[in-house]
Amino acid sequence: MFSRFTTTCIAACCLIVMFSGCSQNPSTTTPGTTPEFRDGAGVAGEMCWGLWDVTIDGETGSIEMVPIRTAEFTANVVRFLQPPIAPIEFVTIQLNSPESDIMNGLITMDITLRHPFPGKTIFRGFDVRGIIMAEGGRTGIHDSGVKFAAPGQMKMVNPDGYSRWWNQAEFTTYGTVFGYTEGHFAKAGFTATSTVNPYKLHTPSLKPTQPIYQLDPTTRATFPSVDGYAKRQYRLQFNKTQFPIYRFKYAVSASWSLPNPAYAPNYPAQAFDLLANCQEPYLVRVPEYVEIPYYVDEWVAGGDLEFLLTVGDWQATGGNVLNEISHVWLESPTLFDAPVDVRNTMEFVESTTPTQATYRIRIEDMMPDGLENQQLLITVESASPNTFEPQIQGDTSKFKWPTAPLAAYLLCDVPVTNLTPEGDYAYVYFLPDWCGTMRLQCTENGGDNQILMKNLISQNIEGSYNDYTHVQIWEGKTNVMGQTIEAFQATCTSLGYSLSRTQNDYFDATGSRVVIIIGLNTSDLPPDPPYTEEEAHAMQEFIDNGGILCIMCEASQYFPDQAYDQLFGWLGMLMQYGGGATPEYDDGYTDNITWHWLTEDVDLYHYYTCGEWITQDPHVLTLISTEVDEKLVLVYPLPLN
Repeated sequence: MFSRFTTTCIAACCLIVMFSGCSQNPSTTTPGTTPEFRDGAGVAGEMCWGLWDVTIDGETGSIEMVPIRTAEFTANVVRFLQPPIAPIEFVTIQLNSPESDIMNGLITMDITLRHPFPGKTIFRGFDVRGIIMAEGGRTGIHDSGVKFAAPGQMKMVNPDGYSRWWNQAEFTTYGTVFGYTEGHFAKAGFTATSTVNPYKLHTPSLKPTQPIYQLDPTTRATFPSVDGYAKRQYRLQFNKTQFPIYRFKYAVSASWSLPNPAYAPNYPAQAFDLLANCQEPYLVRVPEYVEIPYYVDEWVAGGDLEFLLTVGDWQATGGNVLNEISHVWLESPTLFDAPVDVRNTMEFVESTTPTQATYRIRIEDMMPDGLENQQLLITVESASPNTFEPQIQGDTSKFKWPTAPLAAYLLCDVPVTNLTPEGDYAYVYFLPDWCGTMRLQCTENGGDNQILMKNLISQNIEGSYNDYTHVQIWEGKTNVMGQTIEAFQATCTSLGYSLSRTQNDYFDATGSRVVIIIGLNTSDLPPDPPYTEEEAHAMQEFIDNGGILCIMCEASQYFPDQAYDQLFGWLGMLMQYGGGATPEYDDGYTDNITWHWLTEDVDLYHYYTCGEWITQDPHVLTLISTEVDEKLVLVYPLPLN
């Protein structure tokens, strides 16, 4: 079994003190000295660089961080958490006001971590994770010790993964040297009851907003002590009833092992063997839902769930990830009754790196109880080691480690459709204004608009038009007033697609994969020439055969609603344009985004102006809307001919 050690989230310095003389009095390490290691101590595993109680005041925008420790703790670890040994900037949190909606509980913040032992190259960290801990209103079925956030409780919108390390409920043993007692300086009245919590990975190899799956595995997620700092963006959704005070506990976890002394004094990443990385999987991700269940009402619901699961494990070689994991448990409070272990039934799909592999998973007979809040908990257990308990030479801490198997977790919100399996459908997409879809203005101001466009274009739909790699912006029936398309042009180019703007009088999708109909005209004039019923049939044929048809809406005085109402009728859509909606001409942001594979990684949408869509069809899916229910992005299903 691999050597492993843990502590109770006081600070890494406490751990280092202990290992310099495992059975000695830890208080013998004096300020200003560098910890030393005994030969053959066999030190490797997970450590905690710190634990804080964090309070955000939504009215003032202030953030208060209090290190959680007890003043009577025998090891003098306080000096590592505050000046002069460690600058107060060891952990800094900055509220990102433009991308936050504080009154409604959305907090976007940039957290920067700096190495607690700057310049001490022997303490290079690996898999440094900032863990957010709050309420856990739901209990695991397979493991009753698992507590995770229920719908309506605090959640991280953009997690890199979920971890059990350092949770307040289980990593607590009073009266021992590794024990943790809530300090006098931590504010009373708040307990983080969740035992499985979301985290962000901190490494200089990732930009602040990059997701973990874009990490280059050859970097091993290292965190150097020289120039060691990394900033990550956290997006937290609190229950808005907690306004103006939002609270959570924040832990910094790191993996480490003794390096090969031959690499002294610089100790590059290759000086550390794989014991330095986390022993549980470092990546658990659902990149795609292939088939999703349906829910119409409490009497009509069902379907199967099929998805792809990517697992990364540092100890895997040649993509043989299954050798490193013992179980893959799936459970859901709402979708199905009993937990199921799918480890031996997962179908291998591909391995793009030696430490990662993607598998296909299918479970049948889902019974969702709604369209939202259909949570799926995935537990990927480590084969060896299979416990949190360390194996440390000379460890006399008597610490009570969690009895659960060592595992990595993922908590998903499974998408559910309100379309029953009877009949096949194609889709028409309704997009907002020119700025939100095409121009740099919205992209440069922080919106994830082009991520949505990239997801839309990248669909793989059966049919002859699916073979083309051309996008057409059809402007033939409108006055486009010289609008620019810089952002969308870059998106198409990045995907290997060509892009053109056409002014032909009639709808012609020849050679196109995507056609965007521009609904822009002056003074509410109808298109000239008008749309025809024959064009509606051509549009239907286009989407029937794998084409992607989009209709773009503009401000009310530019959108020829009467002509489009007629076109919608020919297409069989119970839909009409409802006129302008606030904001008409002001820049706006919305995070009211429905999870869907089309909105994957779209956390914030920036728009300039748009109108409101009115539909009587319950099958229409609103992907993005505003707080006043101004519908910006819609997906409308049409039965295939």
